[in-house]
Amino acid sequence: MNAVSELRAGLVAVAKRSVALAKACNNEESTRLYLLLPVIGLLGYDSSDPLEVYPNHEADPIGGEVHRADFAILSSGAPVIAFASTKCGADLGAKQPSLASYFGAWPSTKLGVLTNGLTFEFFVDATKPGVMDSEPFLTLDLQTIAQSGVSDEVIETLIPASKASFDADMIAELAHMQLVRKRLRTAFIEEAQSPSEEFSRVMMQRVGFAAISSSSIQRHYAPLIKVAFEEALVLPVVQRLRSASPGDAKNNAAAFHQVGQKIVMAERELAIFNYVRRRLAFLVTDEAAFAAIDRLDYKDYVGKLVVFLDRDPKGRLFDLIRGADGYDKFIFPDPHGEIVTNAIGEIDKALAATFAQRVHEMDLASPAQPRLARSA
Repeated sequence: MNAVSELRAGLVAVAKRSVALAKACNNEESTRLYLLLPVIGLLGYDSSDPLEVYPNHEADPIGGEVHRADFAILSSGAPVIAFASTKCGADLGAKQPSLASYFGAWPSTKLGVLTNGLTFEFFVDATKPGVMDSEPFLTLDLQTIAQSGVSDEVIETLIPASKASFDADMIAELAHMQLVRKRLRTAFIEEAQSPSEEFSRVMMQRVGFAAISSSSIQRHYAPLIKVAFEEALVLPVVQRLRSASPGDAKNNAAAFHQVGQKIVMAERELAIFNYVRRRLAFLVTDEAAFAAIDRLDYKDYVGKLVVFLDRDPKGRLFDLIRGADGYDKFIFPDPHGEIVTNAIGEIDKALAATFAQRVHEMDLASPAQPRLARSA
């Protein structure tokens, strides 16, 4: 069994155990002992060795303030990974400043992990060295993993944090590259599904056609580009499979499945975002809120999609944690909380209420404009 398969099997087993124990872990200490430590052990670290896993690790006081991590993974006596936890199921936001302050107080710390025992968020300092990013580059949701497994992409992102493969530079580089790759992939999927005029003009210029009207692009060339784009994505893989020797066929089929899985996940994320825009156009009850729909946006992370109004985090509507079998977890702010479903219509009430609240809080209401169309 290779490292990816071994870590996946172990993570699924830990996830199922954690979900079964979650109701019994109703304080921070029980969450650390029974939900956090098994994940630390899964990554290969020995929680019985204080030279490797140290509880309540403190940084030297800065300005009289003590900065503490619930657990620190040590290398040559210095922390390289910091864990901060809250009680099972609690909101992670309140604990993030504590983890960020410890991260900043110990320059050797290269990875911060925030958890409530069931959700694990992984942070690096990609934006500014020594300052923990405000957003995680990777999110693990054990409830989703227990129910529907975990993708290769998530596992491959997690491996550099394990003891056997720990590489601080690789973690930082991989975090950055994964985010860029996911966003590029999403952009390509958007263009493949509905080529924009700008993209279509660039492509047509590449093949020798410069002076083309907007109407011609819309009527004729954008549909051709869409078909060609889809063929360019799929045909090379199909041709590779057809030319493979019998001994390579199994490996190539697995590779094709992984490519397909990533494309399907990106398409689903984009479909959910587009659904939200269409559905809000039907759900909102006033013209000012309708006008604000154009300011919806999203950020795509490894394991998580964030949908927000105008700017994040102030305008955040929900976090989406994807499941491999069609069941997704939507995490809305209180009082709506988490919704796990394979029927996206079940988020309508929480979506409409949260959107209305954000429009009001951010004062985005614009003068009423005639509504041209509504789509359910």
